[in-house]
Amino acid sequence: MKNDMRITYPLWQMGVIVIAMLLTWLVGLSSVFTVGDRSFEVNVQGEWGVIWGVALLVFVFYLSLFTWNVVKHNKRMPNYKINVFSWKPQEYMEDDELFQEVTKRATKKVYTYFVWSIPIFAGLSLGLQVGTIGVVMVLLLLSMGQYLIYYTEVRKYTGVDE
Repeated sequence: MKNDMRITYPLWQMGVIVIAMLLTWLVGLSSVFTVGDRSFEVNVQGEWGVIWGVALLVFVFYLSLFTWNVVKHNKRMPNYKINVFSWKPQEYMEDDELFQEVTKRATKKVYTYFVWSIPIFAGLSLGLQVGTIGVVMVLLLLSMGQYLIYYTEVRKYTGVDE
């Protein structure tokens, strides 16, 4: 299981979520929302242009690194290729009964997490004025929590081999 990208795939997902949070935060800081006539304006001039440029470079670099690792994984493990365009989440490992059980336990914990976290977030967002960017940021955090739960659960079983 060592160097199996299917194990670390949730970490890659969390990384892209962090970058998405950075980009969302930048949109919130450098944009103007108008609800009445539905306008949306992003200011990417001056220092915001530099910050946006750096953020986009980080995103492109991360995406390139991710793609390179997927290609490397697929060459090393041709029987367990990662298809990033598949509808089935890559985290599902159903190679044998052990991995089917591990995947089942991990997805069960993630389901329980969403059963509780989404209604709590919905209730809090009604009471608090979090705004559009705040809602997106919390949804990204919830998504990151999902991958963290899945990764820690799978890691319990696969960490013994390494």
